Parts: sequence; C-alpha cells; structure tokens
Amino acid sequence: MNARDRKVVAALVIVGGTSGMSFLRRALAGALLEQQQICSEIGVPDQNNRRQVLTPKVAVDAVFAKRIGKILKICVPTPWCAEARLIYLQSALLVLRTLLTDLSTRIEGGVGRYIIAKDTVKLQELLVKFLLFAIPGSYVNAALKYLQTRIKLAFMHRLTHHLHSSYFSHRAYYAASWLGGLTSAESRLSADVEKFAFAISELYSYTFKPALDVALFTRSLAAIMGWKSQFILYGYYMCCTFLLRATSPPLAQLTSQEAKLAGAFRGAHARVSTFAEEIAFNDPPSSTAEKMILNQHLHRMLRHSRLSAFQRFVQGIIDQYLVKYGATVVALAVYANHSSSKAASSSQSTAADYIRAMRLLNNTSRGIGDLILVYKRVTSLAGHTARVSELLEQVGALGGEGSERVHVGLFLRNVSSSGSFIPPSAPDGSLLPPPEPQRTEGAVVAFNRVYLSSPDGTPLVRELSFDVPAGRSVLVMGPNGSGKSSLFRVAAGLWPLQAGEVTLPPKGELFYLSQRPYLVAGTLRDQLLYPEPPRSVYKCASANTKRRIAPWMKSIRMDPEDLEEKLCYCLEAVELDYLLGRGKGWDQVQSWDETLSGGEKQRLAMARLLFHTPRYAILDEATSAVSADGEKVLYTACVKAGITMLSIGHRPALRNFHSQVVHLEGQSAGKGWHMEHLREQDLHGLEG
Repeated sequence: MNARDRKVVAALVIVGGTSGMSFLRRALAGALLEQQQICSEIGVPDQNNRRQVLTPKVAVDAVFAKRIGKILKICVPTPWCAEARLIYLQSALLVLRTLLTDLSTRIEGGVGRYIIAKDTVKLQELLVKFLLFAIPGSYVNAALKYLQTRIKLAFMHRLTHHLHSSYFSHRAYYAASWLGGLTSAESRLSADVEKFAFAISELYSYTFKPALDVALFTRSLAAIMGWKSQFILYGYYMCCTFLLRATSPPLAQLTSQEAKLAGAFRGAHARVSTFAEEIAFNDPPSSTAEKMILNQHLHRMLRHSRLSAFQRFVQGIIDQYLVKYGATVVALAVYANHSSSKAASSSQSTAADYIRAMRLLNNTSRGIGDLILVYKRVTSLAGHTARVSELLEQVGALGGEGSERVHVGLFLRNVSSSGSFIPPSAPDGSLLPPPEPQRTEGAVVAFNRVYLSSPDGTPLVRELSFDVPAGRSVLVMGPNGSGKSSLFRVAAGLWPLQAGEVTLPPKGELFYLSQRPYLVAGTLRDQLLYPEPPRSVYKCASANTKRRIAPWMKSIRMDPEDLEEKLCYCLEAVELDYLLGRGKGWDQVQSWDETLSGGEKQRLAMARLLFHTPRYAILDEATSAVSADGEKVLYTACVKAGITMLSIGHRPALRNFHSQVVHLEGQSAGKGWHMEHLREQDLHGLEG
C-alpha cells in the first residue's frame, strides 16, 4: 500500500468513525430519554414486604435434565424461533472470537519477528494492522455480552407469558393466594424466572468459549518488563479510566430505574394476590384486565432492560478497544522500546521474552478458570431450574384442566378445618339426603337446596331455596358466623358448592361488589370502567387482544361525549363528583387505596356498578363504611337503574330497597334459615 492509498484509507476511517460516533450519540441519548419516559409511567414504587425465597438444594441428575429440557421447550419452542436464532448467532460469534484470537497470535508473532530484526518501519505497519483488527474484535466481544442479555430477556418473556396464561385461567391466582395453592406467588413469578433466565443464558457462553480457548491455547502467558515500562503502561490505564468514566452511561441511575421497574412488576403481582377475591368476583373478564396490566409492566421492564443492554453494548466496545486491544498495542510498543534499549542478545532469548510478554495480554487463563467454575454454575442453575419447574407444575395444576378438583382439595386442606366436603344431614332425619352440587346458567339468580357449612364443618344452612326475580331484590341478613359471606363466595364460585344447585345469569349480566372494593392501578376514569383494562393498557394491546376483549368493552362502543356524560352521571349519583376537582379530571392518577377513605372507595365501586348497569348485582356489605344517609342514596340509585340485587347487610334500613329477606339463623338445628316477604317490587319501597 503506497502513501496515497494509506491517506485514502485513513480519510475513510476518520469520516466513517465520525459518522458512527454521531449516530451512537443520538442513539444513546434517545435510549436515555425513552428510559426516563418509561420510568415516569410508574406511579408508586413497590412497598410489598415479600418473604425471602430460598433456593432448594438439588442434584445435577436425570431429574434436572428432564426439568431443564421441559423449560427449554417453552423458552425455545421451535428451531427457527427468535430465541433459537439468538443462540445460533451467539454460537457463531463464539467461534469467530476464537478464530480472531488465533489470528491475533499470528500478528503478535510477526511483531516479535520484526522486534528481533529491529525493523521499525514494518513494525509500525503491523501495529496499524493490529489496531484495525481490533475493531471487529471489540465488536464481537461486546456483541457476545449483548446477546447473552438478549437471550436472558427472551427466555424471561417466554416463561412469564406462559405462566401468565395459566395463572389467569380458572382463577388460579385466587387459588394460589386465598386457598394457599402457591406461596409467595408474586416473588416466584418474577424473581425466580429472572434468576433462571440469567443462569441459563450465561452458562452456554461460559462453557463453550473457554473450551475452545483451552483447546487452542494451552501455554501459560507472562510478561517481562522493567519498572519504567510498567509505569508507562499504568499511566495508559489511568488515562483509559478517566476516558471511560467520561463516556460511561449513568450506571447507578440505570440500576435504580431497573430496580424500580422490577419492584413495580412484583408489586403488580402482589396487588393481584392481595385483591384476588375482589378480582375473582368479576372474572371473567377481570382476569383478562389484570393480565394485560401485568403484561404492560413486563413490557416496560423488558424494554428498559433492552435499552440498558444497548448502552452497555456500546460501552463494552469502548472498554474492549481501549482496555484490551489498545493496552495490548501500548504494551507491545513499550516492550519493543524496552527491548531495543537493551544490550544485544540472541534471537532465541528475545523471542522467549516476547512470547512471555504476549502471554500477559491474552485471557486464556480466564477460560480455564471459567471451566473450573462450570460445575458450580450448573449446580446453581439446577436450583433455579427446580424452582421454575415446580412453579410451572403448580401454576399449571391451578389453572389447567381439572383445576376445579385441585381447588376443592386446597379448600379442604387450607380453609376447611373439618377436611370433609360432604354436608351432614339433619340430626333428626327430617330432611332428604343432600343433592349433588350443580351450577347452571339461567335468566335469574336462584338457589335450590343449597347447603352451607362453616370452615370447621359446622352445618349452617340446609336446603336453602329461593329465587331472585327481576325487580325483586333479596336481602340476606343474620348474625356473624351464620354463613352470609360463605353464601357470597359460593355464589361467585370462589368456594366449592357442597350440595344443591346454584343458577346465575351470564357474566355480562351479573356484577359482584364486596365489602373491600378493588381499585385498579390507573386513572379516575379507569376506576369506573373496570373490569375493562385501563386505557393506557388497552392502547398498547395487540390487535388480536383487542378483538378478543371487544365483546365486553362497553366503553369503546359508546360515543366519547356519551361516555363522558355517563361517567359524570355515575360519579354524581354516588356523590363523588368532587373527585374531578382534586386532580387533572378523569385522567388523574393517584394511589387510590391511600388517598380515598373506606366510604369513598365503596361509593366509587357503586359508581362502577352504575356505569355497567348489569341486570343483577350481588353485594356483600358493599356500603358498610358509608353513612346511613349515603347508603340510602346509593341503593336508591341502584333501584332506579333497574339493577336487581342480592344483598348481604346488617342495617335494617336496607329493607326499604328489597322485596324479600332471607334470614340466616346461625343455628345447627333445622334448616338454619327462613324467608320474609316485604313487597312485590323494589320500587314500591322507594314510594313508601
């Protein structure tokens, strides 16, 4: 290459490097901005005190191989999926890295020859070639770390989506939390999956590459330099330290943001566990809304991690180029200067010193150390594999086919202290044998020969039979422990039916409100629209998901002005219209569980009921925290809206809004209940 060609190449390298650096600066600035926007969408940080998860001690055996094979089928479903392509690319880069290392030894050998020959011109040319060779070398090394992170995130994505599909099927989240089917569910669904994904993603690179290195490089490497030469090299490292510090991304900030997003994701799971019963009352479709919320948290966390991985990828290129390859060139130059200043010696002695110096500049010994630690990594992976495998099995049993049988078993083991599911007959033999349990769908709410028992097995209600015709609401009253809440849970399908038949309208025509209202994480508008997913979650959903949930999305079928008018009416009907003035109207986001009182929460839940206006509503002391006057306003609004109610309550004033009363007596003798007729229609109570 003549002088003119060298100038052309140098100009191209300078122009290309300048353009590349400009592009990287814009990409890094955009990544930081997007990360800030992602974090700004997170409202309240996670304050959930979860229990510590202990990794069980397991062996590396056939069970481990079977388990990890099953999990990998989920993570890599086909040989040509995105995850498989990442692994293929990582394998190719690992091989390329070893070949590049082998090539570098040839260049280094040439440098040694020219040092021996004291040919400084050719030596300089070879050093320039080495610097150019360092460009793909830096890229490959940084790309390997980047790919390892991408594989980890891809595995987390596959596993977590797979678990979410089962966790939000057949009310598995309720069985996991309230029936004791899965301990520390929020932690295991997030932390355990992440630990497994990290362990499996790093094991491959820490096994395959060191094996290649050890196969090609079997000699130890060392360097012989004088004190002055070492000081020069240390000065170079100090300069690199200042330069890398100036160009490094805000790692502390990124770590804090990642911890916040991970905490928000765990907190969202903890929220489902805390309010599993309230969500389950309106499932479906509330489980779909919660799944979409969790998937959005997952998307934010993974997107932020991908951006962080890109920033570390760029920083890794600089690190590799300056610290590894740049330091190699400096060390070679220093060694050459040191060798040239020495007294003449034999070529064999000079070659030996050079080979020893080059050995310091390679990382083969690190590969040997990695191979030594492979078993520890595999053992650690076996522990994470056991945790994730058990999680998959438990969640699959709770949310898969035959889950009802599993839920009954959990109820008997963790809720019912009697351990028996067969209701006892009347001691005097005056009643018929209990019928088989049966759930049906019909036009009205009806109970036919239903039996209820307390968790300790004490019979509370026998042969409970009544209908709730449209316009004739029923009030259930009785002392504590008489079976009111048990009736509510059995009607919702949360607790198994012991005996008798329960008939309920379709889900779209029936709504549940419990004593402890569930307030979704979102805007004020989202509180009234729930169990529809929050608007921010719905906008990010895929087209297939939107089509699937469209049948029960009432708000999207309404004109925006009509929707706004309807929401305002519902808020005014429950006397909460002042909430619009507290913040930014309907779009305000608050920690609703903390900012609202118990009575306000119940009023907001009643506003939600008025918005959806189902034919029937089952209320379990849904106004217990509201004053007597406020309770009258709420029930009057429900009756006028044409909602027929099955209410559980204590206050005698509730009799004015119902046509019948079922009195649960709380006694083991007789049937344990009796009916009282009040009026023909609920509206007649308002007239009086």
